Amino acid sequence: MPRAELVFATVVDRRILESEGEGAAPVVFTISIPGRALPFEAVRHWKAPQGYVEEHVELVAPSGRIAYRTQERARRMPGQMDLTRITEVIEDAFLEEAGIYAASFLIDGEIQGQVEFQVLLTVPGAVPADVEDAIKKSDVLWVGVESNGKDRTLPVWFAYDRGRIYLLHCEDRDIGEQQIPGLPDAVELVVVTRHKYRETRAGRFHAAVRLVEPDSPEFDALASVLADRRRDRHGPPQDAIKKWKSSSCMIAELTPAVGAD
Repeated sequence: MPRAELVFATVVDRRILESEGEGAAPVVFTISIPGRALPFEAVRHWKAPQGYVEEHVELVAPSGRIAYRTQERARRMPGQMDLTRITEVIEDAFLEEAGIYAASFLIDGEIQGQVEFQVLLTVPGAVPADVEDAIKKSDVLWVGVESNGKDRTLPVWFAYDRGRIYLLHCEDRDIGEQQIPGLPDAVELVVVTRHKYRETRAGRFHAAVRLVEPDSPEFDALASVLADRRRDRHGPPQDAIKKWKSSSCMIAELTPAVGAD
């Protein structure tokens, strides 16, 4: 006998759910693969005997690998005559595949039902106004990686243009340029903004990383923008750009993994 009956379930982008309701097409978006999914919700309606159960959700990638699981939580079920609706906002799912996923809904460790949803790669949308305002008001950003639930970040100078953050990263410490924790291998970084003239944090988000190497056609134009932003630069911008190229520095383009409401 099943421990519970899964009457309805869906996994859907949070913005779509808010605008179209639970009947919306089950789809989740990410701005990069691999990359962090934009916030989405796992919604389920249960009928179950009265009492407490351990409930969680597992997301199974097209390859069959479990890509993400929610924390097991004790849920109180009021009884078979009542419907229990549970909705969970998921903001920390890092997905390595696009395509058709299966969401498994488990009670006391046993799968009681599954639904499918699609993970799509999308063009990044507008950065939320509060996030963009915090970036524009900052002289430096704290950027790095998240490990074991803790941030390892350093203050770095940057340039910002149309929803993208640009950072210079140099592997060679001897040339006196900044090194970003996690680069060049990280596919996403943590970005922390702080209130100007204060040490309090204004915001925190993850961002997808794209590296622009010195031999890329984009490098000179982006390096010129960064050179103009470099407040402690000595000499003309061309000298700085020449040094960066000869030292195998690279430019990291960060795209915030946040969606506008």
